[in-house]
Amino acid sequence: MNRNFSYIIILLFLYSCSKEGCEKPVYAGVYNSDFIYHEFENPLGIRLKTDTILRLCSGSDSIDINLDGNFDLFIKQRFSLDYGSIDTNIFNFDNFPYCRLYLKNTLEVAIKLEYYPTGHGNYSKAHWADTLKFNSRIDRAEEWWNQTFINMWAVPPSYFPFSCGCWYNISSQEKYIGIRMKIHSRYKYGWIKVNQMMRDSIKFVSYAIEK
Repeated sequence: MNRNFSYIIILLFLYSCSKEGCEKPVYAGVYNSDFIYHEFENPLGIRLKTDTILRLCSGSDSIDINLDGNFDLFIKQRFSLDYGSIDTNIFNFDNFPYCRLYLKNTLEVAIKLEYYPTGHGNYSKAHWADTLKFNSRIDRAEEWWNQTFINMWAVPPSYFPFSCGCWYNISSQEKYIGIRMKIHSRYKYGWIKVNQMMRDSIKFVSYAIEK
C-alpha cells in the first residue's frame, strides 16, 4: 500500500513538473557549473564620442550573452552637452539623453512598471529595466520585456510626466539586470552585473545564464 502511494506521489510530481516546469531557482550574482558565466577582464564601459554640432555625446557596445558568437544585447548611451546647464524642456525625441538596451535573439529583460497620470483620472505606464539587488530571485520576476529596446534611464521631453527610470539616480553601486532567453521552448534565466559610478560612467562587470 505504501509503495503504491509513493508511486502515485512520484507520478503527480512528474506531471506537475511537465505541466508547470520545475525550474531551479536563479539568483542575481549567483552561478555554478550549470551556468554559462563570463567576467570581463576589464569591465565593459561605453566609449562616448562628442558631436559638437548636435551638442551630443553618444556611444554603444554589445554583449554575447550565451557565448554562441552572436551579439544578444546592444547598449547605447546618449547625453546632451547642455544637460544640467539649462532646463530639460529643450529635449525632443531626437536628442533626449538615455541609456538604452537593444534586445536580440529572444533575449528578454526583467522590468519595472511605472504608472503615471495622463489627466481626467486616467493613467498610463512606462517600462524600465529593473535594478535588482544581489541574490534577488530572477526566475520569479513578474514583468519581462521582449521588444526591440528598453531604457535603463531616460530624460524625455518635459511633457512626459513620469520619472527618469530605475537607474537614473544610482551612483557608486552595483546592481543586476535580470535576463532570460527562450531556447528550445524553455526559458534560460540569468543576470548581468552592472557597476554604475555615475550615469555617464557605467560598467558591465560580468554575466551568467543557464546552460
